[in-house]
Amino acid sequence: MGMEGYPWERYGLIVELTVRMQAISPRFGKTAIQKMIYLLQAVYNVDYGYEYSFYTYGPYSFDLSRDLKIIEHHGGLDIYFVNSETNGYIIKPGPDNHLFREKAADAIHRAENKLDAAINEFGAYNTRELELRSTIIYVDRESQFNKIQQSRDNFITLIHNLKPHFEISYISSVVNEMEEKGFICLNKACK
Repeated sequence: MGMEGYPWERYGLIVELTVRMQAISPRFGKTAIQKMIYLLQAVYNVDYGYEYSFYTYGPYSFDLSRDLKIIEHHGGLDIYFVNSETNGYIIKPGPDNHLFREKAADAIHRAENKLDAAINEFGAYNTRELELRSTIIYVDRESQFNKIQQSRDNFITLIHNLKPHFEISYISSVVNEMEEKGFICLNKACK
């Protein structure tokens, strides 16, 4: 394949996630993979090594976007453009996906339970739902990192300002859900 020096563990974990998501989400695309890998890193501590910043649809990694193209080029993934209205894509395992997964077998084995937990928790959500949940977790993590204290109401207002297409009452219910599950801390020490 001519890919000496490539981050095989990272690439193999991406391909493995894509393989596992096929049974859960047949519309698994570029936005969904961005959110799932962010959640795997932020919530489940799977070390993909990506830096995320806030972008249009929530947490986004430019390096992950680049890596998806590399993996596709080398046959690990197939990425299809499917919808001109939403700029939607579908990502499927490529013809050489097994090579990526074989090279990353140890990393996949170490992350197995975390991959399963993340997919069980977040895998069935559509892209819009992943966008909201990953945004809530991202804002909470950034607030923790920057030692920003804010009330629950201010936090919900901030999320609404970032994601005005979601109603405040719905954001509030998802914030409660994320807090109950221990995915966000809201001014408390995270476990």
